[in-house]
Amino acid sequence: MKANYLSKRESSEILARLKTLKWGKALRKIRIKKNVLRIEEEDIVLYKISKLLICERGGVLFPTLHEEYNQEILILLPSLIVDMGAVPHIAKGADVMRPGIRKFEGEFRRGDLVAVRDEKNLKAIALALTLEDLEKCREMKRGKVAENIHHVNDRIWKLVQKIKHLLDRD
Repeated sequence: MKANYLSKRESSEILARLKTLKWGKALRKIRIKKNVLRIEEEDIVLYKISKLLICERGGVLFPTLHEEYNQEILILLPSLIVDMGAVPHIAKGADVMRPGIRKFEGEFRRGDLVAVRDEKNLKAIALALTLEDLEKCREMKRGKVAENIHHVNDRIWKLVQKIKHLLDRD
């Protein structure tokens, strides 16, 4: 594992990338300081930006599911509300299938980031990339709606738990 603070130029570049993302617009409401901590382990890169914790994996940037860092972003994401029968599967990395979805909240297009929430507590259990636009998803009776990219207890989740002491220092 490597950890270092980014230069001002590198910090500006990552912030500019984030602000181009649909969910990155939420960052305008959050005061961001420019000293960005970068933590890298294998194919996972974490960026601690002010109180936010952003992950990059496979060239895709997304907030982690840890509410203590990203609650302000997670509540702004469109959501797929899934039945309790789907929860254990999604929480182990399964993609989101249409029969398990009880409700759609917010607007999204194909390729957008969505939070996957359980219907009982409305807790985010996964983040996924949608495979179709909202209207097409509503019409579907079966099939895959979203690809799971981060879920509770995955490698990203466990890495954050392991390095909390670094993240909570500043």
